[in-house]
Amino acid sequence: MDALVQLLDAIKLPFALPIHLHPPIVHFAIALPVIALLLEISNIFLKRRCIGVISSLLLLLALFIYFAAFLTGKTDGKEAFSLLSEQGQAELKEHKLLGIYLVYGIGLVFILKLIISAINKMAAKIFFVVMLALFVGFVLKQGKDGGELVYTYGANVKAVSDMDDKIMDLEDEIYSCKQDLQKCQDELKKSQEAAPAKQESKAPAATSVPEEQAPQAPATTEQTPQAPAAKSPATNTEENGSNEQNNSSIEQKAQEVINQIKGSAQEVQQQVTIPTH
Repeated sequence: MDALVQLLDAIKLPFALPIHLHPPIVHFAIALPVIALLLEISNIFLKRRCIGVISSLLLLLALFIYFAAFLTGKTDGKEAFSLLSEQGQAELKEHKLLGIYLVYGIGLVFILKLIISAINKMAAKIFFVVMLALFVGFVLKQGKDGGELVYTYGANVKAVSDMDDKIMDLEDEIYSCKQDLQKCQDELKKSQEAAPAKQESKAPAATSVPEEQAPQAPATTEQTPQAPAAKSPATNTEENGSNEQNNSSIEQKAQEVINQIKGSAQEVQQQVTIPTH
């Protein structure tokens, strides 16, 4: 069975299919088997050959529709896979696997229809109706799973794709703001480390008058050295205030970007969420 799955999955077209063709095609993939089932049930009582012929043609058309649905679904799935959560990606893989089984299943149903038409017995027709009804059940389940991928996980929803691009841009802006903030912090640290060095370099200039210029005093008297000249408090306050202002500006910018991300995420969530009736 794995070989059959890999065989169908390995099929590649010589041209690229446009995305978003899968939704309109799967409507026919669901409707055609259901119509064929209704015709087969009615033909048990009406017993008209034309009804059986119409049912066979619908199943033949469904065979091509299912193949097209698989190829378009494969294209859309590649586009949506990276945007889904881990649970959504797991659901998409299961959806794809069941789709492969249904492609083979519709082929078997069509072959069985040809065999039953050749036998032309009531018991065989009833058996075919039961098998077709079972197939339709799996088709409806596949349609339900596909709807959950769109409405629950946002597969191939344009708003989700646009939001993902916007989040990536905002993440780049946040990263840039963090780098600017780190740069300002480093500059502030360097300026604080350089302040004591400046004070030490000014200390010799602020010392007392040389001994030879000082008035004579008793030998036992020593001149008291003056305290090193401290840096002006106003200058320190001005430098610290400038650095704090730069840090505050960058932090404010980063906070604005984060708030923008949260607001955009809430907006997209409101657009994607479909009320359950």
